[in-house]
Amino acid sequence: MQVARLRHWGFKLAALAGPYALLLAGRLLIDSAFSPARLLFSLLVYLTFAIVLNRWASVGVVIGLEGFLTHANWAKESLTGETLVARDVLEVSQGASLSSYLGWEMAAFATLFVIALGIGVWKRPRFSYWRLAAGLVLPAMLGLRLADSGSAGKAVNTVLSEGFNAHYLSYNFNENAKQNGIFAHLYFTAESIKLPKRGPHAFYDSTPAPLDPAPEPDVALILCEACFTTTDDRFRTPIAELTRLGFTESTAISPVYGGGTSEAEFELLAGLSSQVLPGVDYQNFGPDYRDGAESLVSRFRAAGYHTTGIHNFYGSFWKRDTVYKHFGFDEQHFVETMAWHTRTWPSDALLYQRALEVYARQPAKQKQFMFLVTVMTHGAYRSSDNGETDYRNRLGAAVAEMQKFVADLEKRAKKRKRPLTVIVVGDHKPSLTAVFYRKGVFDAGYFRTTGAANGDFRFAFKLTPAQYRARGEVPVFIKTGGLKGRNADPAALAARVAERPMFCLASEVARLASGNDRFWPALAGICERSPDDLARHGKAAWQPVFPLPLYAERLF
Repeated sequence: MQVARLRHWGFKLAALAGPYALLLAGRLLIDSAFSPARLLFSLLVYLTFAIVLNRWASVGVVIGLEGFLTHANWAKESLTGETLVARDVLEVSQGASLSSYLGWEMAAFATLFVIALGIGVWKRPRFSYWRLAAGLVLPAMLGLRLADSGSAGKAVNTVLSEGFNAHYLSYNFNENAKQNGIFAHLYFTAESIKLPKRGPHAFYDSTPAPLDPAPEPDVALILCEACFTTTDDRFRTPIAELTRLGFTESTAISPVYGGGTSEAEFELLAGLSSQVLPGVDYQNFGPDYRDGAESLVSRFRAAGYHTTGIHNFYGSFWKRDTVYKHFGFDEQHFVETMAWHTRTWPSDALLYQRALEVYARQPAKQKQFMFLVTVMTHGAYRSSDNGETDYRNRLGAAVAEMQKFVADLEKRAKKRKRPLTVIVVGDHKPSLTAVFYRKGVFDAGYFRTTGAANGDFRFAFKLTPAQYRARGEVPVFIKTGGLKGRNADPAALAARVAERPMFCLASEVARLASGNDRFWPALAGICERSPDDLARHGKAAWQPVFPLPLYAERLF
């Protein structure tokens, strides 16, 4: 009788404690790290699922979910140098571009999650107020954080920081994810996004650059997806063939690597650093930009240009259809209205065909500004040499389409007796980190201590300003026709943008249109600093140059 009773209580204890022990063991599958923050948030997520799921199945759900997100984070770090944030998870429609990067580990954890979820629903427990109370702890914490609830939120943060050593490193998301684990990292980055407020600032205290009379040509500004080449022989690619068509070659510094086109796009259209506002500027703030926001587009529109934005992917992707309306485009076109019938990334031929149609519809004397964003060369790249052959083949095809477009556009501009400027700029380097290491574009110092020698191509948490600049360097190609004057000289323009941030290219494009907006001469004055001086700002030090009230004044 005594043995039976002991056995009964043993089974009961195992039923209660077993899921927690299994949850603890699951850490060995995920990342073998047992920090207090990881253990706490794994437990909190488990308790939330256990409200409606079988407890043993809830363990599988949590391990599957945490493992999937952890590997997704590592994949994003390897490809772009950036971590997942809460907005990446909430805006799942943006994940379409990442689906081709899925590895077997992510697939395995996703399978575990789905199977465990199904079993948990099938074997769901009876309702319990204790389960409900325990499971609502994490949603309550998240609600306080999203509501920015003052003292209550601060109390939670104090408990997390002092009781579980879970410190929010808002200045370094990579380190925040590494130190706290993916669940805690996503919790911390699920903060309410505050719009910048207007107020006094010193942006206009710097000396503005003198601007020559604007030549006002038609302008085609092409933001080229993952288009890259070195200026030497280390990684010379088909995009360099543009020099044979009369383009002048230069460089710019993208704020992102391997992905994040919208951040580079923001700098190019707004003329402001994308490093100052939190997170993805399009994603976080798209609906909040005011109608008539002051941008490069509105500069041309005010100068009498017809302005068009065209992208051969979905308009909802990074909320471009919303942002473009606020930034001043007279018309916008996305792949929904193009003849895309393949399962691959849409051909850039669709983009250029639409651009030529738009150009032809306007009266012969109408000045035109077209902003084109390509997508044909989007990653991932699949070939046995770490993707290099696939990338070169796709870039070669994209450059061929671009060359046809430029030739056609030049013919049409000449027939209309309109001067023309075409500028091509890469949005970021392609996600070919292993190739860049092999080719000498990056050395071992760019990567973590375990490093490239072991095939770990995740960037170091702290790069020097010179390394940031090299990581972000992208090509710029400029061609002008029918223009006169300093602002019409492609060599002079190329020299002024060389090795400078993307917003400096925006300041040079703005010189092509007339206007009285004092922002652009002030920005051009800042960009007259040497590349070394500008590089010293790094990622976190642009706010003194671009104060938040300036963003409010121009965009919100």
